[in-house]
Order: sequence, then C-alpha cells, then structure tokens
Amino acid sequence: MTLWISGATGFLGRNFLNHLVRHYPDYAITCLVRDPVKASQQWPEIPRNVHWLAGDLLAPETYRDSLRQAERVFHLAALVGLRNGPEFYQQNTEATRCLTDTLHMSDRLERLVYVSSISAIDRPWESPATHLLNEQSLPQPHTDYGKSKLQAEQIIQSSGLPHTILIPAYIYGPHARPNSSLDRLIRDMVSGKSYTRFPFPGEVSEIYVEDLAQALWLAAFHPNTLNQRFLIANPQPVGVDKAYQLLASALGVSWRNQGQHAARLGRYQSRWYQAQPDSLMLRILFERYFACSSHSWYQATGQVPRYGLEEGIQRTVGWYAQQGLLVR
Repeated sequence: MTLWISGATGFLGRNFLNHLVRHYPDYAITCLVRDPVKASQQWPEIPRNVHWLAGDLLAPETYRDSLRQAERVFHLAALVGLRNGPEFYQQNTEATRCLTDTLHMSDRLERLVYVSSISAIDRPWESPATHLLNEQSLPQPHTDYGKSKLQAEQIIQSSGLPHTILIPAYIYGPHARPNSSLDRLIRDMVSGKSYTRFPFPGEVSEIYVEDLAQALWLAAFHPNTLNQRFLIANPQPVGVDKAYQLLASALGVSWRNQGQHAARLGRYQSRWYQAQPDSLMLRILFERYFACSSHSWYQATGQVPRYGLEEGIQRTVGWYAQQGLLVR
C-alpha cells in the first residue's frame, strides 16, 4: 500500500503520521514538505518507509510523479485561522485545485481524504446558535478561511475522484502549533488570566487528535464513507466553563470560576455583543456556535472516539510537560 500525505509537519499531520508509523509500519508513505531538512529534525528517528518529498502544492511539477503512484491520498495541508486575507484562497482553495487536477492523471488512486473545517459551515449572524450543526446545515462561512475551505470541498466533490471529506470540530492534543488557540489558553491558564475563570455558557464540540487520526484511516478504507462528508466530534458538546475546569485540574492550577449570576452574565453578554457584533470568538464562548452532531459518522463506521475530554486534556498536558513547555 502506498500512502501520500500533504501537511505532515502540521499539528494534525504530525499526529497522523505518528499514528501510521505506529500501526502500519509496512506501508510506503510519501510526505510532501517544503523543507525536508526541517522535517527530518522533527523526526530524527523516522522509519525508512517514510519519504520526505520537497515540493509545493501550488507547483504540481514538484510532486506529480509521486502522487500518481499513490493509492490513498490524505490532503491535510491548510492555512488555518479565524481571519481574512487572500492568502487563504491561495493556500487552501487553489492548492486543492492543483492537487485534484494532478490526481486526474492517476490510474492508481483509490481514495482521496480531505480534512475541511467546521468554519466552512458556520451559522447566520442574525439568529442565536441553539441547535447542533450537522451535514445538512447550510454552509455560510463568515471568514476567508472558512470560505476557502468550503470552496476546496466543492472542488473535491465536483472532481469525480473517489473521496471522503471530514469536517472536524475543535481539535486538540500534542504537537499543537505555537501560539495556537490551545497553546495560548494553556499559557493563560497557568498565568492566571481572569478570562479563564469566567463562567462562559457556550458549548463546543471537540475531538482528540488521536481519535481524528483513526477517523482519517477509516475514511480512506471504509466502504460506507466513499464520496461522503462527515462531521467528526465526540458524541456530546461540552460547556466552555467545564472545559476550562478540566484543563485547570490537569495543569494543577487552583481554579474557581467567577460565579456570575445569570442576569449579570446576560448583561455582560449583551454589552460585549454590542461592542463586537461580528466576533466569532464571543459567539463560541456564549453560544453553541461550534457545537455539532457526529451521528452520521457513527452510523457509517461505528467509530466511537476513544478519548473523552478529561482524558484527552490530561494526555495533552502531559505532552506539554514532557516538552518543558509549562512555564509557571
């Protein structure tokens, strides 16, 4: 079996590659990277079945020959962020177009697995987020990031290539990017920033990165996932306040939320919304903005995530501690 991965040096890619190396050591794995030397430094003891290929998704001539030999392709590379800018369309939309155009030259491809984002769905501004998102929810992304990911989905769906699209909820775990939302939250929790004690009433759906890695593998092989798109998350959304409490416990941080009365909390919410009516972060913290159902995935594959939030957070904090990244 020949596997091909874009984005192997990113947060999800590093965890997925570790998963493959641990469970499938006999498969030939090609990873498209911009800097093979840097990639080798990240994995000084990478197995011989993993090959770093220097290239750029926007330059198909750098990877065309290797891609045509792959049977399973995992497209994980992306420019990520809840913000705007033309670079998102270049790195997410156009890069996907180049990849699918190149794959049309292959006669070996059995499945293309693409990782999209829950930001490619989003919700309307004019109504509160009360229900769970699902695969039938009308996509209406607000950021260029989300729009570019939705366009990439549409390119793949119209390509005629055998594919599966995964739309993960909030992903967390080891190898988080420096200054990512998880990275900042952990540092702010350790340093005692007041917002980490605030009783935000929002709910979010989450998935531990190792469970997502397993879902990627299922998506590449399971017959029920062919030419489908799925939201991937733990079965039940979790309260933001509860997530903060679990993180504080794992970090060994003394934690007690600020216990605002419901009426006072509502006034805070109204005041903040008036000041920042287009703030995605406020909607995430106060509503069910990124809460979703993964029932379709369970029906198709039977996969139940192995790691609940409490254990996933403990494993994540353990990795931070091992790396010496918890500075008090």
